[in-house]
Parts: sequence; structure tokens; C-alpha cells
Amino acid sequence: MALVDLDAILAELQAANSFLVTTHVSPDGDAIGSALAMCHLLRALGRQNVSCVLADPVPKMYDWLPGVEAISNNADAAQTIDSVVIVDVAKRDRLGAVDRAIPPGATVVVIDHHLCQDPDGDLNFVDPTYAAVGEIIANLFDRAGLVPSYEAAQCAYVALATDTGGFRFSNTTPRALRVAANLVETGIDVAEISARIFDAMSPGKFRLLAHLLNNVQFTLGGRLAYAAATQSDMDGAAAQSEDTDGLINFARNVEGVDVAILFREEDPHTTKVSLRSTHAFNAAKALEAFGGGGHASAAGATVDMPLETARSRVLARVRELMENDR
Repeated sequence: MALVDLDAILAELQAANSFLVTTHVSPDGDAIGSALAMCHLLRALGRQNVSCVLADPVPKMYDWLPGVEAISNNADAAQTIDSVVIVDVAKRDRLGAVDRAIPPGATVVVIDHHLCQDPDGDLNFVDPTYAAVGEIIANLFDRAGLVPSYEAAQCAYVALATDTGGFRFSNTTPRALRVAANLVETGIDVAEISARIFDAMSPGKFRLLAHLLNNVQFTLGGRLAYAAATQSDMDGAAAQSEDTDGLINFARNVEGVDVAILFREEDPHTTKVSLRSTHAFNAAKALEAFGGGGHASAAGATVDMPLETARSRVLARVRELMENDR
């Protein structure tokens, strides 16, 4: 599959007439923000036949973004389209049910910033130097000679802010900050956006956080911290799956911790793993063996194992890598 530059991507966006925009299962801020920003870009280019279809529901913390009301979780809504734009993921098997709905013959465009040796698009722009796909889409606006609307800027800014941890992570580059500044110049309210995506916490998330903080385990002399949330824990806190987002950062922020891991029981046979690390440990590399991926300091995986088995095997792998790095 062809690796192309942004000019080739823009040419496809300007040439096709009908579009399906989608992203990976369990969408995060960059996925949701980028998918919506892409829809705004396509309409700014004069393309009115644009559908956004996701396999999973939009997390509540992002359900206020402009255009979110038009997102469908019905894969059949794809129908007949010319071009599929996949954002924030390069492998089609991460699209869930949406992948099966992509019509044969449609041109598949991949726009991603996660390192991938074999992306699944017909046209692929994959560049890990970008902090977020939202930054890439802001670049596409610029290349098209367009200024993002207030609504598009909100979406792209959320994508960029969430994937940089509020511009605190190591992927916060001068270019990312310049793009953010340009988005802010459209008039978006940074304080309001930050409150919504970083500060707001449901009662269920608060109760789950309290439980996890009381049950975090530390090992390797305090360098490795980990916690687990069973389905019983989730039910007891009246927490939703999205309420686990960001909780492991509290353990990662403890002085001396290089790696923090949260294990969440998805069902009796499936476990979700979230790993956060300092620059001294490559989070994505640690989860490669479990079919996961992400970034050097933040990665995740969905593992087809019961929680106890997943915890044992992932911890063994992480301990091995940490001890070899010493």
C-alpha cells in the first residue's frame, strides 16, 4: 500500500464526492476530535455527502463537540461511498464492525501518527513526528488555503490537547504548539475545553479512582506501579468503561515511578491494558507482544485473556524489559 505525502491526501479529498470517516474502536480524544475535524474539512471543501460512522459510542466527555450528533454507530450507514478516511489508526482490524461495511472499490485513505510498517489504506499518510492526527488535519486546512471554522478548531484542538496530555507530554513539539496557537486564534475557549476534557469527573469515576488509589501495588523498588479494576469494582463504583480514562496517571505521577499499568476486566475472557511511562521506558514496545501499540510514553492493548492471566503475563514482560534496561 502506498505511503504518500499530504498533498496526495488532499488531492483525494478534493477529487472524491462521497465520504465515510471513521476511526478505531474505543475512541479517545484524538480519534473523536480528528474524525469530526475531518468531517468539517470535507464540508469546507464543498463535499456534502459525508458520513461519520464509528463502531463504539462517543465517550460522554466528548459528546459536546460540534458535529457529534451526526455520528452513527450503525455500520450499515456507510452505504455507497467513493472514499473512506480512517484517522488515528492504520490497521483496518481496529475499526470493528465498520471495516466489514466498507464497500469494495472504495478508496481507503489512512491518516495516522502511530508508527506502522504496513498500513492498510490505498493512500497512507503515517508520520509519528506529529503529536496527534488533529495536528495533521489542521495542516490539511492550511494546505487547502482554508482557515478552520470555530467548530473545526474545537475538534482539532481537543485531538491535539488530549494526545499531548494538555501539552505536557514529550510529544509536545514547537510545531504542535504553533498549530494549537493558530486554532486558539479562531476564538475557541481553551479554559472551557480544558475543564471539559481534563477536569470534569463523573461520580462513578471519582469512586473508582478512590478504590484504585487504595489498591495500587508498587514493585521493582517503586519503579513499577499497577492496579486492576474488575467488573465487580466497576459495578460497585457505578462506573462506565470510559471512566477509567486517565486514572493510571495518578500512579504514574508518584515520585520514583517509571511505569504504571491499569488492567481492566472487559469481560471474563478479555482484559484492557493501559500503560503509561517516563521517557526511560518504551510503553508501545512493551505491549507489542500482546497486540497493542501507541506511543513511547502511552500505550494500550486489548488482550484475549482473563484479568489474572493478562496481569501476570504483562507484568512479567514489563519487569523483564525494565530489568534489562537497568
